[in-house]
Amino acid sequence: MEEVALRLKELLLPSIADIAVLSVDVNIEIVGVEAQCTAVGAGCTGCGVWSARVHSSYLRA
Repeated sequence: MEEVALRLKELLLPSIADIAVLSVDVNIEIVGVEAQCTAVGAGCTGCGVWSARVHSSYLRA
């Protein structure tokens, strides 16, 4: 599983640093990838203030 997750990260998320692939679910029609940011924090895209707190999360389809 670890090797598959690393390979999928290379293929699907090549330009995104600080991402950990947590799980991969494959069936006939869908490949589901659960990923999490490993960075300590980030700047707000609205105001630029640095934060280490998670403000929100969402599912992309």
